[in-house]
Amino acid sequence: MTATQSLGLTSEEVQSFKDNGFVGPFDLYTPAEASHMWNKAMIEMALSRNKPHNSNIINYDRHLDCNTLSQHISHPEIVSKIRSLMGEDILCWKSNIFQKMPGDAGTGWHQVEKYIVGETTTASTPSLAFTQDRSDPEIVMDVSVWTAFSPARREQGCMRFLPGSQKKWFYDEEKRLTKRPELKTDFFGYDYSELQVDPDWSPEQEEIVEMEMEPGQFVLFVEKCVHGSLPNTSQDTRLGYASRYVSPTVKVYEHVDRLVEFGDEISLDYHSCVLVSGEDRYDYNRITEHNLNGFPFPKVGSDAR
Repeated sequence: MTATQSLGLTSEEVQSFKDNGFVGPFDLYTPAEASHMWNKAMIEMALSRNKPHNSNIINYDRHLDCNTLSQHISHPEIVSKIRSLMGEDILCWKSNIFQKMPGDAGTGWHQVEKYIVGETTTASTPSLAFTQDRSDPEIVMDVSVWTAFSPARREQGCMRFLPGSQKKWFYDEEKRLTKRPELKTDFFGYDYSELQVDPDWSPEQEEIVEMEMEPGQFVLFVEKCVHGSLPNTSQDTRLGYASRYVSPTVKVYEHVDRLVEFGDEISLDYHSCVLVSGEDRYDYNRITEHNLNGFPFPKVGSDAR
């Protein structure tokens, strides 16, 4: 039996998102369902003959070759809540697997908007180009959804947010990072503090919300809200999956044909966006209606509220 579904956000939840930069967690699957789904997805990904890329380090976009994740990104509960923030027209442009093993470090505080591509050896090219005015904080054009597929409490390395931090730049996403495998203080081998606008500012002195989640729950947030995660001090692997959504007014990978991140590189020849709701009236982005297996992406109808 699935967890109780409420679909769209309440007006209070919408205002909380706009005030704080995040809202949740919300129930999506029961813990048993979440465990079963992830085990099924792992098998599908391991056996896939249509992988979008061959990197085991850059864990992006497996919704394009894993039918279980193809269905997840279009779940009516997720899409309806995003509609409450962005309106009817929604593209899923990217997804990430976040697997944090026992003993893994936390992810350092950071904030992004354009997803500047690459490390120190690559040009500062935005992954997202916004064609509409971004000065009005009430207008939401990008939302990330982080779903827990295992316990994600403090000891497993839950996500953390600085409420309201999306209203100001604390980090300069146009600066480049250097991948340092020996760095044990950050999950990805980066020192995100290098990107701070004010080197003397300490995020640990700000108000912090630790987003503890049970398997099957999800949280919505805007990437410009300063966020990170705690280290995994437990004996359990923390499994999270982030699906990322934008308005069709946003240009995705307009001048980007490859990603150089985390010490690896992939081509974006495989990439297409998925229209999970509404229409694309702009034709800025390549869109696919089927994943790489030929499986049709579900599209949430306007009656799901």
